[in-house]
Amino acid sequence: MNPRPLYGVVYGHGRMGKLHVSKLAQRSDISLAIVDEAQGLKAQEHRQADFAIIATPTHSHKSIALPLLAQGVPCLVEKPLANTLEHAQILAQYEHLSVGHIERFNPVFSALDHQTLTFVDIQRLAPMSKRSQDIDVIGDLMIHDLDLLLKRMPGTVSDVRAKGVGIGGDRPDMVAARIEIQLENGETGVANLRASRMSPSTVRTWRVFAPGQYWSLDLHNHTVTTRRWSDGNPGATETVVIPKTDPLSAQHTAFFGAIRGEQPYTCSGSEALAALVLADRIRKSLC
Repeated sequence: MNPRPLYGVVYGHGRMGKLHVSKLAQRSDISLAIVDEAQGLKAQEHRQADFAIIATPTHSHKSIALPLLAQGVPCLVEKPLANTLEHAQILAQYEHLSVGHIERFNPVFSALDHQTLTFVDIQRLAPMSKRSQDIDVIGDLMIHDLDLLLKRMPGTVSDVRAKGVGIGGDRPDMVAARIEIQLENGETGVANLRASRMSPSTVRTWRVFAPGQYWSLDLHNHTVTTRRWSDGNPGATETVVIPKTDPLSAQHTAFFGAIRGEQPYTCSGSEALAALVLADRIRKSLC
């Protein structure tokens, strides 16, 4: 039996909001209203929503999401969860909150399932844009990889060092960070991250070392290569077959599955808060 259709409201009809609406329009189990005061868009139906997607500027996340969460409406809030730790802590208390860390659904990461990672080199570079100017490059771009890092290298962050530069303001637009993690297996993991929104082109890569194996993940083009070695002798480069899935559609399916009680909410408020805490540590270590 097909599940009953869900009625939801998408708040924000900018770049990300339009992407949500476009994907959801392809689903027969969803009906939508769009709210964007700046564009004069208001919900026409006056009934309790089954869900809400918050794709407005970061500074408005708390003011929009909190009343909905308090009413029991499941919310998918775009990353970063909030623009302050205080606001994020308030929102993170709600179990029916999911945060839009879409890279969790990037199919390239299937290559790393069941692997113990010890060293990662990460680049996330983007051309200059007018979007997300209310947050720095850490909250805009690097936050994706901080969330993934905490998920893929579970443990306790023991050391953070960073350098950042900005263009005509206090917010950094390019940041390089080095993070040490005491892994749950007792080893020390190291991650080098670089994020920039001053790049002439888009680059999203993870270079990953694990015992006896190296991966090169291209998150933008959805490709993965790997090399294995033994006794110090590297083998041939191999191409890894990656499932052809759409990350945003997969995120929607997971969110609706959680609403229907079929699975837990993906990227809970507490997990998104942990990424923001690490982002704050990076900001405080900037020199």
